[in-house]
Order: sequence, then structure tokens, then C-alpha cells
Amino acid sequence: MNNIWSDNKLINLCINILIFLVGINFLHFGQLILPVICFLLFVDNRLKFKVNDPKLFIGLCLFGLVFFAFTYKYNAFYSVMGFTCPMAYYIGSNMKHPSEENIKKIVYLFAISMSLHIILNSIYEYIVHGHHGFFMSTTHYDFWTKEKIANTATAVNIDILIGCLYYLIFHEKNNAVRISLFVLFAASLFYLLVIARRTPIFMAAIVMAFSFVYEAYILKNSTKKQRKIFTILACCAIAIVALLVTIYSLNLFNCRATWDGYHIVQKFKQKFINDQRFELYFGSFGLMPNYLWGGQHISTILGEQVHDFWIDIYDYAGIVPCFVMIVCSVMELMVIVRCLKSNRISNEFKTLILGVSICIIMQLFFEPVMTGASLFLLIAIIILGFFERIIVSKED
Repeated sequence: MNNIWSDNKLINLCINILIFLVGINFLHFGQLILPVICFLLFVDNRLKFKVNDPKLFIGLCLFGLVFFAFTYKYNAFYSVMGFTCPMAYYIGSNMKHPSEENIKKIVYLFAISMSLHIILNSIYEYIVHGHHGFFMSTTHYDFWTKEKIANTATAVNIDILIGCLYYLIFHEKNNAVRISLFVLFAASLFYLLVIARRTPIFMAAIVMAFSFVYEAYILKNSTKKQRKIFTILACCAIAIVALLVTIYSLNLFNCRATWDGYHIVQKFKQKFINDQRFELYFGSFGLMPNYLWGGQHISTILGEQVHDFWIDIYDYAGIVPCFVMIVCSVMELMVIVRCLKSNRISNEFKTLILGVSICIIMQLFFEPVMTGASLFLLIAIIILGFFERIIVSKED
């Protein structure tokens, strides 16, 4: 991974190590590593400031400012996290050699480090709970802090890896990389199923389906072999699900007595679409006009956080930061569209862009990312900055 960030090998190595530490959320201070990376890049660029799109950078700076202004009275330390958004965009804008291969390597590095955080959490939890408690306990911990952690904060760490799945299967040429990442995916997914997270399964299915349709019918870039492999994978997945449902329904091997003790089984027995989540959405819309300036009054009245990135910002910081972030989000969406339409990016790499982007967008709609997993947001901004950088570099 030489010369990705700098022609200076030491700086390049340092930034790669720091990127890994961000992804693994080292000591739970991943956000605080971003200023160090920005400083190294700024110095290496000989104090020259450069970003992909100054308008988007200014928008993210404005978000950081208004987010701080409306939240410092609740949590002075957390309120400064908004300022790390433009830092993340600066990092994504300053890869020195933004080739598809180099961007893929850093995306993989994020996928690996974030998945390792999941695995570290699972190892620590197994030590704390033992074998029986590992599968049955509803209390979960973070490896770095040794404190209780919400399932969401752990589960988001698999998203970037899920976004890479289609590309890994059909376009990754290095078998060692492919196998290693699939082992990480399997290990991470196993733990997430233990802690009753269904979302990664649905996200993986959606990413695979959308990526296949996009490549086969929009890009018209798929081969007969790819279509055959995809069909086999889809049939295998359906067969496994049907087998498990049949075994449970018929109570073969007296499985219900054991399986009903697993939280993931209880989750799947619930409705596919959680009515409570819709109730929270509609309830929050009705309360918004009464609480324009944040303060978490909406979630307090509803009794739970609304699982949506933008409503979460509205609830915590109010209408002004929410509006600014909506504008920035639209601009980021235009970046994705621009990448997918660009003739400067290969069709194969576009499937990686699409897969990762779908996972990021879905997670923003499904979870209170700003207050529940802000590091995921920052990594998403960095990666989208990479994707935009490859177009900007070829226009220079």
C-alpha cells in the first residue's frame, strides 16, 4: 500500500496505520484520530489546502458550527463531534494517487478494521458471559471501554464489508483477499446474529440484488458465468432459509426448546416490518413543530430514539442543523450519482461504489447514527470523498 497518501513512505505508512485505528475505533477515540490524519496530509501537501468540492466542505463546516451551537449546553464534549465531518471530507479529498486500486485498498482496510472491532467485542463478551451466556445474554460490551454498548453501535461495523460483497465475489482477482474478507464477514455475521441483529442479512440480500440488476441490466456488463453464479447463490440462500423454517415449524430434533432461547429466533418470529418503528416515525413528525430547537424532547416523549439519521439530528440539535445536514446529504447523493454515471470509472468499480453507497444510505435511514454511531458517519464521508476524488483527479 505504498504511495497512496504520499510519496513519503513514512507518512504513507503512518496514515494507513491511523486509518486502521479509526476503523477499529481504537480505545473508542476513533473520531479524535481524524485531526492527526488531517495535520499529516496538510503538512505533506506543503500547507496547501484542497478539497473535492468547496461548497460541500463549507456545508459540513456550517453543520459542525450550528450543531455545536445548539448542543454544547447538553454535552460539551460530544457537541464538537460535528466539526469532524469536514475533517473526514478533507481526508477523503486528499488521497495523493486516487486510482481505483488504491481506493479499493483503503475501503478494504476500513472493512477489515471495522469487522475486527466486531470480533474483538465478541471475544470479550464470550470471556465475560461464558459459553451459555454468550448465546443468551441481552447485555453486550465494547472491547475497548469494557462498558455496555448498544447493538447498533456494534452492528454498523459490518456495513462497509457488506457493501463490498458483490465486488468480492465477481470482480476481486486476489483469491487470498477474497477468502480473508469472507472469513471476516462470516465471523462478524455470526456474532451479530447472536446479538439478534437481522438488518445485516437484509442489507446483504439487497446489496447483492441491486448490484446484480445494476450490472446486468443497466451497465450490461455481466457474463453468463456471473449470472449462473448469482442464480446458484440465490437458490442456496433460499434453500437454507426454507430448510431452517421447515425444521423449526415441524419441531424436528425437538429444536424449538433450544432455538426459542436465542434472541435472533425471537426477532425473526416478530413481524418482518416493525410496527413500532413506523409509530415512532409518525409520532416524531407530529411532535417536530413543537420542538424546533432540539433537546431530545421528542425521543423522551416517545420513550425511544427515532431510528433515522436526520430525525435523530433534529431531535438532538433542532431544525437548523437538521436542515444543513439534509442539504449536505443531497450533495453527497449527487456525488454517488455522478460516480455511477462517469465514463472515467470502470463498470466493475461502479459495482463497489453502488454496494457501499447502498449500505451507507440504508443505515442512515435505519439507525440514529449521529448520536448512536457517529464514527460510522465519518467513515462514510471519507469513503464517499474517495469516490468523488477519482473523478476530480481525472478532471484536473
